[in-house]
Amino acid sequence: MRNQILVSVSLVASLAAMTSVQADEVWDSNSGRIVYEAEMGPTAVWSYGNQQEPGVIYVLGLAKVYSNRTSYPGYWAKTTSKKACDTQRPGINGQMTAYWGRFNVKFLDKDFPSRWEGTWSYCDGSDEALKVQAKPVVGTPNQPNNLQTQPVPAIK
Repeated sequence: MRNQILVSVSLVASLAAMTSVQADEVWDSNSGRIVYEAEMGPTAVWSYGNQQEPGVIYVLGLAKVYSNRTSYPGYWAKTTSKKACDTQRPGINGQMTAYWGRFNVKFLDKDFPSRWEGTWSYCDGSDEALKVQAKPVVGTPNQPNNLQTQPVPAIK
């Protein structure tokens, strides 16, 4: 009886872990690795960058949308960047920062996992010429994005 309970508990724990892993999304992009980290209400929270220059992207309306994704507005934020804005927004861990800009993402494939491209700006300025292009990482373990060591060329 005791062994049956342990087997049942192990099976339930395995299924719960599998569900949470399946919800994770990771993309490789021309800006480095981008990870779908969390959801806050209707907003998806993505991370990018490395330990020295971590960044966050808030994507409004994407949380809990797993199929038929379209285009979504949002913004990126870092603790430092090429340009400072006149206003501040919540950045990493909710800390206010003057280093942010608009970020709009358009999913390119109907089904999960999907490629996407994003346009971005500094503050509320015009979009930068270089788009972020991302393809899903499939079949490899998801790693926390803050362990990256590669530079982040697109969003600075």
